[in-house]
Amino acid sequence: MRLGGFFSAAQRGDLERVADQLDCYGLSTTPAPGGYHEWSDDECTAYGEEASRLDIVIGECGYWANLLVRDAETQAARVEDVRARLVKAEALSCGSVVSLVGSAHPSGGAATPDAYNYTQACKDEFREIVLRILDGLRLERTKYIIEPWHNTFFYKPADIAEFIDRVDHPAFGLHLDLMNMISQETFYDTTRLAHETFATLSDHVASVHLKDAQFDTSHHWVKWDEVDIGDGVMDYGAYLTGLAGLDDDMPCYCEHMSEERQYALNFARLHHLANKAGVAFRRRASGA
Repeated sequence: MRLGGFFSAAQRGDLERVADQLDCYGLSTTPAPGGYHEWSDDECTAYGEEASRLDIVIGECGYWANLLVRDAETQAARVEDVRARLVKAEALSCGSVVSLVGSAHPSGGAATPDAYNYTQACKDEFREIVLRILDGLRLERTKYIIEPWHNTFFYKPADIAEFIDRVDHPAFGLHLDLMNMISQETFYDTTRLAHETFATLSDHVASVHLKDAQFDTSHHWVKWDEVDIGDGVMDYGAYLTGLAGLDDDMPCYCEHMSEERQYALNFARLHHLANKAGVAFRRRASGA
């Protein structure tokens, strides 16, 4: 497994400088550069080759537009946009393009709750969207993956596995964010959640986010906050042990922090927690 977050290279010429920054924190993976989907295939290929020379894995790029938008023309355009990004990501040697399931809510927000999002009809509709996205694409390195989120059916291990099995496509998989999969049933038993997730979904994981959650006890009703790793309820011994059993190059990212010093704290905590669990994040090869 490889650790990343905060650092990225906007263009090929930035990669060597970024490699030195990665080494400061024991990192070896970055997300795709912003705007990569507007590059030529040759530019993408050259960037990917330079990253490979420096032993930097390009693990993921996000697509956050709502794919369940109710307007058919808008939805069709977004499907084509994801398809185009997958083709460019393949040229870039990027491991995945990740999105949410989305939402049917009239507001159009991809993360907005709506009753439809939990129905069989939603599962059927989104399966067709996924198959439209992947239809006819020749993807050897890149997968289209979905990040779990509580505003849809796609957050419990068994439901995720059932959906992936129904899609049944070799280029489709899971973006694993275990914090996003926590429910009231598992908030105080993330050990069980981790074990169930890896037992059910290990073969489908293509990229990972590392976060933690804690109750806001000052709030009158249920409210969970994202907190620094180690300050929440996540069993990182179970999480990191499970990740260490996946591909050696599995990209794992911290996210949602605004400053380098915040990332530095979480990187340090993750290296410490990995050492306690008897595993380690893979650093860049010496001399790369």
